[in-house]
Amino acid sequence: MQHVGAKCTFRSDGLVAENYGYYAGGKDWQREISRRLIDQAIACKAQILLVPECGHAYAALRWEAADLYGKPLPFKVLQVTEYLAAQLQAGRLQLKATAVGAATFQDPCESARKGGINDAPRALMRAMGIELHEMKNHGGFSFCCGGGGGVLDIERAAPLRYRTMENKLREIDDTGAATFLTSCSDCRRTFDDARAHFDWQKTPHSLLELVADNLIGAGSPA
Repeated sequence: MQHVGAKCTFRSDGLVAENYGYYAGGKDWQREISRRLIDQAIACKAQILLVPECGHAYAALRWEAADLYGKPLPFKVLQVTEYLAAQLQAGRLQLKATAVGAATFQDPCESARKGGINDAPRALMRAMGIELHEMKNHGGFSFCCGGGGGVLDIERAAPLRYRTMENKLREIDDTGAATFLTSCSDCRRTFDDARAHFDWQKTPHSLLELVADNLIGAGSPA
């Protein structure tokens, strides 16, 4: 954020953004979680509430929070790759070429299929000179990693989860890319589980962390 000269804050009183209230079967619990973030954003007069690499947090805030709040949110909700791609286009974000070379990218379900955020992560990868090897099913047609909807944390769902993972791992391997990127922490957790279960040799890497490692220069807060 300093690099692009943005005024920002990280709220210690509004850390949880996911839809765990819904998972527990409590709409009122989810309203409490979302209201905490909404109230803090309003209190500091935020124009943008920026969601990190978390698919569930993006869905909860971008698509569900306004319904729970009862009226339109007085700020924009953006996923971090959306924001960074906009800063890149405006010339405020400058990236150097990375040594990654060929890579493939996992489109998170919530941001890609529900949110339509397909171009933003690819713009960031192009700016870093990454040779993108797309999976057969990608963008809005991407398959789930296998852990979506909280399935990663449901032990009795493991057989179905691993069957789904097998399809996904096959698609990744078929690209021939040595590096594997995604912009969802839940996807990364799922693929870490796949590595252990299938003795898979690839490591999921964060696109956001790669961007942070390849910044050119240093901005100062506006």
